[in-house]
Amino acid sequence: MTNNNNELFETGDMENIGPERIAYIKPTGVEEAKRQGIIPAGIKLPDGVKLYVLHAVDGSVLGFTDAWASAYGAAVQNELTPVSVH
Repeated sequence: MTNNNNELFETGDMENIGPERIAYIKPTGVEEAKRQGIIPAGIKLPDGVKLYVLHAVDGSVLGFTDAWASAYGAAVQNELTPVSVH
């Protein structure tokens, strides 16, 4: 299996990662982000912008950005294993 950076995961690699070290990257539209309270009130973003929200395993929001690579980098910098969610 490969991740979004085309790096190969060896069989069993995911089994060796504790769930607390996994972060999910979920593409989210602006309206959905506002409904979920991810975007603070008063912040205006252009229509059609896709955000990439970084979630902990428990679903809590760790952060968001407008680029998948930034979300991936933030996860790795914080010693988390990023996984894309669609």
